[in-house]
Amino acid sequence: MAARLTQSDVWARPAAHPALSATVTHVWRIPLDQSDAVDAHLPLLSSDEAERVRRFYFPHHGRRYAIAHSALRHILAAYADVDPRALQFSTGEHGKPELAHGGVINPATLHFNLSHSGDLALLAVASHGAVGVDVEQWRSNVQHLEIAERFFSPYERDALRSLSNEEAILRGFFSTWSRKEAYLKATGHGIVRGLHHFDVTMETSVAPALSSSPNRSLVSPARLIADRLDPEALTHWVMAHIDVGPGYSGALVSTRAEGGAKGARGARGAEGAEGAEGAEGAEGAEGAEGAVALFESPYI
Repeated sequence: MAARLTQSDVWARPAAHPALSATVTHVWRIPLDQSDAVDAHLPLLSSDEAERVRRFYFPHHGRRYAIAHSALRHILAAYADVDPRALQFSTGEHGKPELAHGGVINPATLHFNLSHSGDLALLAVASHGAVGVDVEQWRSNVQHLEIAERFFSPYERDALRSLSNEEAILRGFFSTWSRKEAYLKATGHGIVRGLHHFDVTMETSVAPALSSSPNRSLVSPARLIADRLDPEALTHWVMAHIDVGPGYSGALVSTRAEGGAKGARGARGAEGAEGAEGAEGAEGAEGAEGAVALFESPYI
């Protein structure tokens, strides 16, 4: 049986920065549609990050990058109560960003992953193991079926071809893409091994009774079905659908938390489900191999 994640139903606005636990992954939603000047964020960034901001051809792309990466520094630094400007980053073997060894935070104790698309960014943070997160803004001017032929597995291509209307195809394509991206980012392999060797579930519709519920994963649970290059993947990794808002698909993949989430303590201050404690309005979960707490970033 594949491992699974359960998540809270709301994006909480914590009064104090939440504390990590061994079974709860935090996901932060960062709005990028801010009118702030880029200069307001540059002092937090490294010289390399600031130079990258300046290299963007379109100013709004540079502004989004600056907002996302300054929020990243604020959020990660708050977990360890250090100066955001003191954080140093490096990259793994296949280019995945991580905290640098020998820095102010031990990278073995704080794992993260950042994704941004359109006017939103997602940041996943965990203490118990590697994470991968992805957000995709829906785009109708994309040749969805043609791209799927190149990058989806045969199982996923068949699932997409079976859809009959434009909204279902949009939802199906981008939910699959975000889940595949999140998995590749979590494993750290990137696209080196391709995208055809594993299958994920596809979200194709939202049931009317649940259409107003943020937790739409109840309709189509995100799940890794198989990885033909890693027979242990189903027991090592857990996947969750992240509902970030209309016109977007989001997904999280996390290292399976040992012991599940029952009775786990998440962030400070609020009770979660079945005796677990979550984070000021964000719920934990009982009976799963991990839980997700959702937060709105205050650092904008």
